[in-house]
Amino acid sequence: MNRPNPILFALYRGALRVYPSRLRLLYQDQMLQTVRDADSERSYSALYFWLYLFADLAKSSIKERLLMISKQILAHPIFFHTFALGLILTLWGFPAAMTLQGAMRSAADQPQIQMAQNYASEIASGKLATDLIPTVHLDLSTSLEPFTILYDADGNPLRSSGYIGEAVPTPPPGVFTYLRTHPTDKFTWQPQPDLRIAAVAQRVDGTHPGFILVGRSLTLVQQQENQLRRGTFITWFSLMALLIGGAALLNRAQSATPRPAAAQG
Repeated sequence: MNRPNPILFALYRGALRVYPSRLRLLYQDQMLQTVRDADSERSYSALYFWLYLFADLAKSSIKERLLMISKQILAHPIFFHTFALGLILTLWGFPAAMTLQGAMRSAADQPQIQMAQNYASEIASGKLATDLIPTVHLDLSTSLEPFTILYDADGNPLRSSGYIGEAVPTPPPGVFTYLRTHPTDKFTWQPQPDLRIAAVAQRVDGTHPGFILVGRSLTLVQQQENQLRRGTFITWFSLMALLIGGAALLNRAQSATPRPAAAQG
């Protein structure tokens, strides 16, 4: 009878450690003998044989460990219910926090949407930008007020109330390309690394076509988002700690409760 490849056989013997220890002690010798017998009788390549053995070992060990975990959970229903409740709170809480964060970001586009529509409509009707856009100099790196920039049809700035230093910022060319086929665009604009802006751009039609952009710093929204994230994680960890601690205390109390003595005949 041919003996199996000693190196692969030793690897297989070592891989048996992935099995739960109770089953390994009971069935290890029987499994190793089955491998010897199967190798001596195989009619296909050794490579396929050992690949099949290791794959089957991985699959069966995962199955046995999951079965062992399920038995342990069923033996301690308090921890099972705690896990289920924690999972429900997690699956409900984090999407709710993400939804709230999205709503906060959407709210940051106001009042820019209405302002951009009003400016575009009035400029298209013939009113002068000098009469509409205020003559102020807002530093976008520090100001939290909404600002307005008017661009011509080629994307060159004509008038602005917002500046970075002494320069009028210009959004990426793709914004103007998009606006040539769409009336409006909402986007997060980052003209410099430490500055994010909730911007709304509107196409201006009429005798003097161009583009109007109204934006506002996202500094406050970012601070609110950070507070929301911290609050969400602190709340989640606190709830998980309370659930686990409560389950441990309840399990200890149940274990310490004496069982009623059997009735005497």
